[in-house]
Amino acid sequence: MKLGNVVVSAAGAAAARTVESYRPEEERLFDDRFARDLLPPVWRFVVDLLRVPGLGTALLALRERRFPGVLGNLICRTRFIDDSLCAALEQNLRQVVVLGAGFDSRTYRIPGIERARVFEVDHPDTQAWKQERLRETLGTMPPHVTFVPIDFDRQRLEDAMAARGFRTGVETFFIWEGVTQYITAEAVDATFRYVSRAAGAGSEIVFTYIHRGIIDGYARSDMDRRLVSLTRRFGMPWIFGIHPGEVGEYLSARGLELVDHVGPAEYRARYLDPLGRQMSIFAGERIALARAAGTE
Repeated sequence: MKLGNVVVSAAGAAAARTVESYRPEEERLFDDRFARDLLPPVWRFVVDLLRVPGLGTALLALRERRFPGVLGNLICRTRFIDDSLCAALEQNLRQVVVLGAGFDSRTYRIPGIERARVFEVDHPDTQAWKQERLRETLGTMPPHVTFVPIDFDRQRLEDAMAARGFRTGVETFFIWEGVTQYITAEAVDATFRYVSRAAGAGSEIVFTYIHRGIIDGYARSDMDRRLVSLTRRFGMPWIFGIHPGEVGEYLSARGLELVDHVGPAEYRARYLDPLGRQMSIFAGERIALARAAGTE
């Protein structure tokens, strides 16, 4: 099948997870054994080159000079979401929703997730590629996963979820990683309002977002400008952002309470410093964990 731009974007995140999974066990933040298998062949070839002594170090250094901190951010946000999901699953969580799932493999690699019903929500092109690769890897699709095809800018999430059997009023953990910057403010607003309306007591959502100053242009570094230009060339421009100081207020207006709010400083303190690792981390993207207002 011909890969669309949305699939290329998903492959970039999966490649970063593959790179981290190649590290020695005592150094890595997570192990994603599915990430490489989900990649298109040319991407697999490139990430395999990173295992060649000397060459891999040089290639990663070249990428880091061009886009400093992007890899570090992708790796640390993966760990944060993994930890948040695992904590939710320990509470006998019944539903998980992965919004804009891309090549996310948590549905298949996180211990205990098979006890919950998982809904993977994404563009049909991405899902078609992903399902094909998963069948090659797993043989059959696990019974706990349901795929929900959607275009966030053109379809109502509520309608798509209802058609696939999502149960409202049930405790649910929502994952929304690397998506909000690509869709309209109206689509982001509608999604948060759906989560707060449909979620049961104790439900949470973890999501990433881009600093609004990068989107609007009033707070861009040279590297930010290169990233913005790159996304435009790939046909997936960044169009939505939130100012970090306004996240709590933004969520409150949509029926959600901010629980945790993380960026480079927190990533280093929680994940990198204990391992003695030093990495630059892109400060233009942050991650937040929120809970449906009024729940316990």
